[in-house]
Amino acid sequence: MLINTLICLGILGSWPFYEPPGNTYAVVVGIADYQALTYRTGDLRYADKDARQMVSYFRSKAGGNVPANHIRLLTNQQATYQQIREALSLFKQAKPGDRVIFYFSGHGLPESFVPYDVRPGNRQKLLSYQAIKSAFRDSKATTKLCIADACLAGGLTKQQRQKTAQITANEDNNHYVAMLLASRSTQYAVEDQRLQGGAFTYYLLKGLMGQADLDGNQIVTIRELHQYIAPRVKQATRSRQTPVFYGKFPDKLALSYL
Repeated sequence: MLINTLICLGILGSWPFYEPPGNTYAVVVGIADYQALTYRTGDLRYADKDARQMVSYFRSKAGGNVPANHIRLLTNQQATYQQIREALSLFKQAKPGDRVIFYFSGHGLPESFVPYDVRPGNRQKLLSYQAIKSAFRDSKATTKLCIADACLAGGLTKQQRQKTAQITANEDNNHYVAMLLASRSTQYAVEDQRLQGGAFTYYLLKGLMGQADLDGNQIVTIRELHQYIAPRVKQATRSRQTPVFYGKFPDKLALSYL
């Protein structure tokens, strides 16, 4: 199946894959403590911590030294449906040559992510995958990354295959969209007490901070990151979880500069 492997589309030899992006704009969401849940009924342990660690990475040299005013961090009670939607407007500031990133750690459903203030039986405040795709489509950024450490996150690729034009509409061949997803559309995403975090985010950060630099050139490409993450997450979760990288991007798309 396509989602079992790194999918690489639109490889263009003239594009400077190794050059750092102009500016990065990131919306980072992590929800461990839900309004309608307790730990016994479904709250998570580490999703908010994972989000804060992602922000620390973005602020680091490897992550691009992203300035604080280019990052929107929403955790727990801050991560309401309305506040996430408002934060996504940050992507409209991006220009060609820039990069936008949406990171979500929390509960996932087949067609949506779950904000803090969702009530059982009420789907009105679910953050649909289409809302993320619309925010990407409305941005002029050259590179667009969706990173999700959530159950069933692979469902993003299912909609992508059915309606490819929704996320790549009006984009020329020098624009790239990549989805870095913790699990297939039928799998749960595991939090690991030994790792003190989501298994996917743990190895994602390890890889981006240098352990995925397989050729030692001080750059972590998307292919290298997949090759580093996939076997480690599968091993840590006893094959219950298979990361999915999907979209329109070249093997050599650089994600981290060490």
